[in-house]
Amino acid sequence: MDGPVRRVRVLGDSGYDVAVGSGALGELAAAMDRFAGARTALVISETVRRLHGERLLHLSGEWDRHVFIMPDGEEHKSLDFAKGAFEWMLREGLTRKSVVIGVGGGVVGDFSGFLAALFMRGLPVIHVPTTLLAMVDSSVGGKVAVNISAGKNIVGVFHQPAFVAADISLLATLPDLELKNGLTEAVKHALIGDEPLRALFDRTRAADMRVPEVLDEIVYHSVRFKGSIVERDEREEGIRAILNFGHTVGHALESLSGYRGITHGQAVALGMKAEILVSRRLGMLREDDCARALGLIDKFGLAETRVSFGADEIVRHMRYDKKNSGGSIRPVLLAGPGKPVFDIPVEEGILAHTLGALFG
Repeated sequence: MDGPVRRVRVLGDSGYDVAVGSGALGELAAAMDRFAGARTALVISETVRRLHGERLLHLSGEWDRHVFIMPDGEEHKSLDFAKGAFEWMLREGLTRKSVVIGVGGGVVGDFSGFLAALFMRGLPVIHVPTTLLAMVDSSVGGKVAVNISAGKNIVGVFHQPAFVAADISLLATLPDLELKNGLTEAVKHALIGDEPLRALFDRTRAADMRVPEVLDEIVYHSVRFKGSIVERDEREEGIRAILNFGHTVGHALESLSGYRGITHGQAVALGMKAEILVSRRLGMLREDDCARALGLIDKFGLAETRVSFGADEIVRHMRYDKKNSGGSIRPVLLAGPGKPVFDIPVEEGILAHTLGALFG
């Protein structure tokens, strides 16, 4: 059943709305009115097409739509696959007046946004995130990219969406592991300064994470928090870097694994643990605050996986992180609850020792 839909405005008068709630899909038609008659590329994942395709295609019944089905898996978010998609867009007759709609999780959102940003020097993109991860994080903020062998999201641009429809009802079919992926990013927001989310997680049991009202609050507060950071630093030239908490280590783990065997959420949860422990080791974080932060990650079972890579190997891949400068690795650290700091170089020996202790 559809419920109330709340809107979050991102980037003010020149920005876009994120509709949040069980019923947000119903606002998609109005968002498309501004593109009336435009030929539309509907980029949708295989799984979402199977689970929700009939509902989504019914909503888009009057559009001049052309459906591109994207295989599941991070490995398809690549330059080679993008080249094939660009050629498909040309064959389907898309032009500079066209629009792209990405329907799926973070991989589809990144990929469809990348296509929209580059095709014919830029088309509008609308995101319909279908996973908790995409709703709370990747669909908001305009960062779109593809992967190369050296690392994740190395080739990309900033391309803000025209509209985002985060319909909570789509999460009913989400597997538990995918739900945890999204919870990881929301917990990240709580640890770096989203006080309403921190209070929500402190009082909510892990068993209640599927309650629609709880999910609605998680998505709404996450979008508000991330939107507030993007408002201050749209192109990640400063404070927006805090949103990468846990990702310096996490992306290294994903890259080393070839994007198989470890989920994005698990990698980032392990990355947050590592960066919390580095913060403690550097004397930036009190022992009790360190224990509370680690406890919140463990409360929801976000880091329940094993890592077989050596510490030195992980550190080598951390050198590719986009936040690095001056030849030094600069993960996001915590100076206290809700007090992230960035642009602090950390010696590789400290990183290797911490990773060895955590994963050994």
